[in-house]
Amino acid sequence: MLQFFGWWGEGPAGPAVQNSAGERPNRCEIGEDGSAVIRYDADRDILVFAPVGAGESGTEGAAIVTARRGHWCLTNLHAKDSLFVENMEGGGGEFVKVPPRRRDTPIPFELARLVLAVPRGTGLVSVFGPEPPYLAAVADHKTLSDRATNWPRLDEQALYFRVLVALCEPQLRGGPPGAVPTVGEVIARLSAGHRHAAMTRAAVNHHIAYLANEKLRVTEWAGLAEGRRSYWKREAIVALVLRAGLVCERHLRLLSPPRRVTAGQRPAPSSVPVRQPRRRR
Repeated sequence: MLQFFGWWGEGPAGPAVQNSAGERPNRCEIGEDGSAVIRYDADRDILVFAPVGAGESGTEGAAIVTARRGHWCLTNLHAKDSLFVENMEGGGGEFVKVPPRRRDTPIPFELARLVLAVPRGTGLVSVFGPEPPYLAAVADHKTLSDRATNWPRLDEQALYFRVLVALCEPQLRGGPPGAVPTVGEVIARLSAGHRHAAMTRAAVNHHIAYLANEKLRVTEWAGLAEGRRSYWKREAIVALVLRAGLVCERHLRLLSPPRRVTAGQRPAPSSVPVRQPRRRR
């Protein structure tokens, strides 16, 4: 476990990097402006962490983490492999890519997951940072509350908002960034629990079109040919609202019953049978 100023990293996490002896992950502490090297121990088949300077030069390993005030930095020691750091908060799919040999890349995420390549596959290190600094609170709360936002206002009591939450649910519960439910999956999710009348496919498509064309006014992603992909609207509105923070974890209470999904779980396979193409005679 890598720990400094309340930040800590945990590894291994996942089947690719495991300690066959069943030992606890290595643990060390560093303070502000201190550094720790992360390396893969092939003999014990684990990720180990050690402060730079305590028998570690930092020249050999996978990465170096450096503590700064309000953020932390990452140095990629690989000559060819890129590293990336995922933001584990907010469900927006944000990440920072660190190219090979890049030094002291600032990482703004308070709660993050470092993903690095190891001989057996992928190594995962969770890093918990200190609370980031914020500006002082405004004294006149009424003025602050009355100030109009530049983002579109969404009615949390409207049906279209429940459709939007159902579309965002997989990523809000730790799924991969590209996980967006189909229209059929949205209908099944909103019909779960039998508290609300089942929505038709036409109704769900209407709410999605309204969100994309009227409420959020998303534009089609560059490089796509005139909307030939029918699901671009679902992907675009989910990407926008998660990045802007218009939908967050507290909105999951609008869906019932609650569904537990963690980042380590894979999406369930589709229950719809795959139709085999007809053979030509």
